[in-house]
Amino acid sequence: MSFETGTNIPERDLLNMTVARVGMTLLRRPVPMYKLCFQLHFCNVSQTSVRLLGRKWTMRDSSGQTRIIEAGEVFNQEPVLVPGAVFSYAGQQDFTHPPVSMQVRFFGVDQMNEPFITPPLVFPRYCFTLPRR
Repeated sequence: MSFETGTNIPERDLLNMTVARVGMTLLRRPVPMYKLCFQLHFCNVSQTSVRLLGRKWTMRDSSGQTRIIEAGEVFNQEPVLVPGAVFSYAGQQDFTHPPVSMQVRFFGVDQMNEPFITPPLVFPRYCFTLPRR
């Protein structure tokens, strides 16, 4: 299953999703690269088990470029979360210009095999600030 713009997958708020940790660094190479590292936590707050099948990132940088990345699995997994279960993972996104916004949505199926997509998890603005030296 994949999420494509225009498909009719219902949005369901089955998970409490949070950005647990985030940090950004500037790698000074021949071409500068901004690396945003993060950790996300999910808690199944519904009364049904869910299987996460993939994710869709929407990212914008200071040049105005928007990048959309859609992928199956959640870091090489299709985690099943029973009611009350918690799942966490860490990842990173790379940017050639300073990032200004980022959000992610997850899609999957519930225990009745009904598809869903989560509301977007929007990263707070402070995530896009380089640490002071």
